[in-house]
Amino acid sequence: MSQGATRMRRLQVLCLTALMALGGCDGGEAKKAEATKATPATEAKPAEAANALPDAAELLAKVVEASGGAAKLDAIKSFYQEMQVEILGAGISGAGKTWSKGDDFYLEITLPGVGVSTGGGKAGKLWTLDPIQGLRELSGKEAAMAEMGTSLNIAHDWKRFFDKAETTKVEEVGGKKFAEVTLTASKSGNSVTLRIDLGDHRVVSQRLKQFSSMGEIPVEVTLSDYRQQDGVWFAFEQVADMKLQKLKTTTTKLELNVPVDETKFAIPGSEPPGDAKAPGDAKAPGDAQAPGDAKADAKAEAKAPDAKK
Repeated sequence: MSQGATRMRRLQVLCLTALMALGGCDGGEAKKAEATKATPATEAKPAEAANALPDAAELLAKVVEASGGAAKLDAIKSFYQEMQVEILGAGISGAGKTWSKGDDFYLEITLPGVGVSTGGGKAGKLWTLDPIQGLRELSGKEAAMAEMGTSLNIAHDWKRFFDKAETTKVEEVGGKKFAEVTLTASKSGNSVTLRIDLGDHRVVSQRLKQFSSMGEIPVEVTLSDYRQQDGVWFAFEQVADMKLQKLKTTTTKLELNVPVDETKFAIPGSEPPGDAKAPGDAKAPGDAQAPGDAKADAKAEAKAPDAKK
């Protein structure tokens, strides 16, 4: 395989991997990207003693409240999203779409020179499909992290995916205090670290390790351009730094609680078309006759007098 083809394959896998982990717009309050980036470590000052760190669950609850509140987040049952996808520094940009209802979802991205890649999940069965690797059903850590991408607000939904929340750091940077809360799933071993501005309880970045066919990929996501929709704040711009490449997604359309095409969610080929009938449901047309009835009619017709005579 040529270096160019190898690079395209890597870009394709990285894009789909990052988008599966990011999922929808993560909720929070308005915050510009400049504030999400810490200044050099020498300028960061520990703000709290280890035994005085704020409670993680309380911090997450404050993040939820700053996002619009649990009730408004709970009221979101489905969403449709359109986004612009750009691989920074590579001169490649394309489009993406997401359909989601409950825990089920379908994601589609199209990039020139890379192709169309899709992924989804239904009833806990997650998958990806792209021109290079074909159809893959996800499992283990990869599936667990992709499933997390179905959340619109990880601070609100953290107990769905993790069983431990711990405040690991509080520091002062540029006159502002930030806390870091690490969420851990004991079963899969996956973890995500949320960086929270303690001034207004906004999530300004996320760190995680995404698993894919390429192995373990460290990802750091900065969130910006937050906008309020139906009383909830969403990040309309996210930049995922995957070390090898940076992926920028900009939401251009977001619709909440709208009908979505649920036939897209399942693994391709795993379910019959929506209009297909199960074998037990297949019946003869209403005017069709059983063989015995057809013979009886034929005899009756033969005995009937000829109308022309």
